[in-house]
Amino acid sequence: MPEQLVKPAAIRIRRAVQQDNAQIRKIVAASLADFGISVEFSGLDVAIGVAGLPDSRNAIELVAELDGEVVGCLALEALSDGQAKLFGFHVSQACRGLGVGRALLTQAVTAARQAGFRVLHLDTWDSMGSAIRLYESMGWCAAENPPPESGANRSYLLQLA
Repeated sequence: MPEQLVKPAAIRIRRAVQQDNAQIRKIVAASLADFGISVEFSGLDVAIGVAGLPDSRNAIELVAELDGEVVGCLALEALSDGQAKLFGFHVSQACRGLGVGRALLTQAVTAARQAGFRVLHLDTWDSMGSAIRLYESMGWCAAENPPPESGANRSYLLQLA
């Protein structure tokens, strides 16, 4: 009998809604813990901590679903002069390497262009090698390193226009 191929689950990217917030917080906390970083929803991680909530001031908030479960998230904060900062980009450990991050980041770039942003910025840690390889493969360029109080040690930018 021939071996049956298992079709990979479809990745769905959509805007975050209030019901997603608890899962977003869970994903972010677990993802940061994987790198030895403690989540600070009342500090550095406050903006992703309110993703999907009515009082969020984020310009764009997206989640990735796999088999109907939220497995990834990110948000964009509007800055000045057509610029935005991408943050809170996390994928559940069990779903890393399945294309979830690439799909989520691709949709974020598309949404940013549609919203009229011309430049995107992000900060990360040099220990997040998979994320850095993804950014670089999608055309993000290294920028001046962020200040120590930023909670990161590497910066990237992407020209959209």
